[in-house]
Amino acid sequence: MDNLELLSDYATFLREKKQEGKRIIAFISHDNIPEELLDAAGFIPLRLIFAGNDDLMDASHDYLPPSTCAFAQSCIGFFSIKPRQYEFLDLIDYFIISNHCVSDICASEIISKYFNIPSLKFYISYTKNKNSLKYFKLELMELKKQLEIINGNKIKDEVFIQSIKNYNSFKKKLLDFSFLNIKGTEKLKIIQSAMLYGPLFLPKLESYIQKHKENQIQKLTDLKDILITGGSIFINDYLIDLIEEGGGNIVFFDSWIGNNYYSQIFEDNIIDSIGNPYDLLVHRFKNNKFGDHSVPNFLENKISQIEKIYQDHLKKTGRKLGIINHIIKFCDHISIMSSHFKNGLQEKGIQVLNLERDYSRAIRGQLTTRIEAFLEMI
Repeated sequence: MDNLELLSDYATFLREKKQEGKRIIAFISHDNIPEELLDAAGFIPLRLIFAGNDDLMDASHDYLPPSTCAFAQSCIGFFSIKPRQYEFLDLIDYFIISNHCVSDICASEIISKYFNIPSLKFYISYTKNKNSLKYFKLELMELKKQLEIINGNKIKDEVFIQSIKNYNSFKKKLLDFSFLNIKGTEKLKIIQSAMLYGPLFLPKLESYIQKHKENQIQKLTDLKDILITGGSIFINDYLIDLIEEGGGNIVFFDSWIGNNYYSQIFEDNIIDSIGNPYDLLVHRFKNNKFGDHSVPNFLENKISQIEKIYQDHLKKTGRKLGIINHIIKFCDHISIMSSHFKNGLQEKGIQVLNLERDYSRAIRGQLTTRIEAFLEMI
């Protein structure tokens, strides 16, 4: 899926923000980085949501072994090779090192150290109990201090609350958009764009929803409905093209670039009743039980969530959902649970394809064969 125009426009946007005196904080995308706090401190959050290729993965091998997550390899490769359409990465001022996974830590530390980008630390607990919630709040307060030292200004609670409200309204609208009956490729492009720009994208999102409410696909009987979970489909990844060429249409994106991001919203009464912005983010962290780093019950929660989505879709449309569990090669925390995940859903009569791959172009044929065979079974 070609996104050269998106990357060009985003590069222009970042350069304009730098000219306005803004600073850019990058991070490897996952669902617990408090982008509202970064925004309230006056920074531009930059999610690394860009897919790799053979050259990018190879370029990382001076820093990490080839048996490392293909996405982490590619992130390092972007900074090593700096392809022309990604030259905006030179604009990054700070890099957040977090512990979403081992590869996240390693890649972030390597990018910070070897490409001379000052780092900030933000670590999270995988468990959800009283102590982990206290720890998460302490990490928020520590990140706040780091941001205030950089800027030389205090982050006011009222500014932070407003940022939370802005992101909340934006996510609600993005959730509304996700239910439009449009082709998966078109839907994914908008979701990816929205996650790069954040709430600034809201007017375009509202306009897009209004425009396409009357122009939705009426019937896609020749395409099989797909829910994709596991690893995200990042910008410039060819996987979604293979799925559509094989006869599938992704109607539900269940990953960081998708439902796991925009479903984490607050009801207005929650914002008003809790009040304290740090406690609000702790509340969201506590309720994020479908994220892939929520132990001990992540697998059971995820299976139950997907079963409900499957049954709701079947009841609404009369059509079955095929589940593709997208496993980026050497992504240990998804691959280690993949067989249990597949068995748990198949016991409920739900078809699942565990699709493990890296970003190599050489395996396109193999992927096509596996995807087409799976779609034939649905």
